[in-house]
Amino acid sequence: MPLINMPVDLLLELVNADREVLTEAAVSDTLHDMGVEVEELTATTVYVCRACDNVIEQTKAQGAPLHCAKCGTDFRERTDLLKELGQNKVARLDMLAVRPDIFDPGGMARYMRGFLGVRTGLIEYEIREPKLTLRVDPKLSRPESYRPHIACAVLRNMVLDDDRIKLLMNLQEDLHWSLGRDRKLASIGVYDLATLSDDEQPYSFEAVAPDGLRFVPLGFSPDDAGANMTPGEILEKHKTGQKYAHLLAGFSAFPLLRDGRGAVLSMPPIINSEATRCTRETTQCFVDVTGLSNRTVERSLNVLVTGLMEVMPELVVEAVRIVGPDEERITPDLTPAPMTLGVQEACDTIGIPLEADQLASLLERMGHGVAKSPDGVLQVRVPAWRNDVMHPVDLIEDAAIAYGYENLKPELVPTFTVGAPREIEERSAAARRVLTGLGFHQVMTLPLSSENAAFEKWRIEPDPRAVKIENPISVEQTICRVSLLPGLLETLAINKQYDLPQYLFEVGDCCFVDSDEETGAREARQVAAAMIGTRVGFADIRAVADAFVREMDLASTIAATEHPGFIAGRVAKLVDANGERLGVLGEVHPIVLENYGLKHPVSVLELSL
Repeated sequence: MPLINMPVDLLLELVNADREVLTEAAVSDTLHDMGVEVEELTATTVYVCRACDNVIEQTKAQGAPLHCAKCGTDFRERTDLLKELGQNKVARLDMLAVRPDIFDPGGMARYMRGFLGVRTGLIEYEIREPKLTLRVDPKLSRPESYRPHIACAVLRNMVLDDDRIKLLMNLQEDLHWSLGRDRKLASIGVYDLATLSDDEQPYSFEAVAPDGLRFVPLGFSPDDAGANMTPGEILEKHKTGQKYAHLLAGFSAFPLLRDGRGAVLSMPPIINSEATRCTRETTQCFVDVTGLSNRTVERSLNVLVTGLMEVMPELVVEAVRIVGPDEERITPDLTPAPMTLGVQEACDTIGIPLEADQLASLLERMGHGVAKSPDGVLQVRVPAWRNDVMHPVDLIEDAAIAYGYENLKPELVPTFTVGAPREIEERSAAARRVLTGLGFHQVMTLPLSSENAAFEKWRIEPDPRAVKIENPISVEQTICRVSLLPGLLETLAINKQYDLPQYLFEVGDCCFVDSDEETGAREARQVAAAMIGTRVGFADIRAVADAFVREMDLASTIAATEHPGFIAGRVAKLVDANGERLGVLGEVHPIVLENYGLKHPVSVLELSL
């Protein structure tokens, strides 16, 4: 969870705009009642990087910054580029990533006013009709340049000073972390609109070749040698490009945002153009959010825009028309999401008696719009900036927070029971004892694998029951494992510098697609053992299998079988009394051993528990 520095003076100013309802002494307790964990109230020193105008806030314990996280300037070498702006009193908040709408003073003040009963219900913000159009290149929906979603807004009548620039940049980076998953799902760009073409010329979000054009990235001066770079060069030479190059790895074309004249705004999700930098003189901005998830992209824009409108009452927000390959949209879209909530369901979940009017009042204090129905069901309108409300139980949690957890009276449950381990856990514990007694050492391997490790290395066809990861973090973790054996052989390969023989085992879950299950997949508990040594053969693993089934009291027999991953004639299957397959044992094929870099014979056993 991130630590957010919330400026206390600004927060009090925004909360008490209508009438004074909050004092500085009560800030910590009020935040606690709202479900926000306060780490400490402290003073910070505010600095600015003269190279890129990045505003940096440090506590006394942290000391002065050594470098700029945005442009990479080393302040130990360039002390002239670090300027101290002054002191600030902040509340350091330990925030949950699911509530980015309260990461900034504007969003937090909006939440506080509702919680304290100053302004309850759904707040409606004025979004003016679009003047600017942006066209989306169909190529961005293809695998070679995939970043298809974009949402935009125009901000006018802005007044920026150091504090507001810091607020804007902090909110941008917090959204990158919380909703954007470090820019993967969503990244935000803010540009000085005065540097761009007028509203009548459509902007474009397009895919360009790595060497298709040149522009000066943020942090570089146009006069610097080599500052005018291609997208490919930015990924290789620019510090930010190197940091986020993995987000565009494998692409043959890169996303690029341009105005009506063709001037470059940014290369999402990497870097903005230096020519569009926002400064203290900026009075109007163009904002874009691009990414892989449309919900995340639109929520990020909604959070940013509404948070700024709370801090800057003079701000005018215009929508932007987005013309995509298949649809036309207007963003930002602040239409609330409709949801229903049964009064009795909420009462049963929280454990308190509530009337419909009481429950509606609690939800309105949390910023929701509520209408009552005669059948005991509330029609709730969820704010478009709330990313965490996805199910009626989330509304119930909001109601409980507004009611106050401290007001709930603890009661003993009416029936007391004694817990007992599940049968599969007892069986797993017994399997561990048996294999430990046979001289094996237990290991635990990763539950995620890949098609290459699970199938190609074992010379078998991919299992159609394998559960695939939709957005894998790496090429080594694309599926849930369907066997424990690949993990055991990888462990042997890692430890091949140690003395032989080595005997390893693992008890763990494998995962398989199953349409009969509620989740669409099921877990199966397996046990596997591996032996490596100069004289290890089928007889050794057969002896282990015989001892294991005897100690586990399993009614099973061994029958001949074939498997591409084992040596022919040295592989067998275990079947139960009904002829159902329980597992496999045998000597691993030399080609499989070569795939793992192993040079000694390996015999393995895997059974279903």
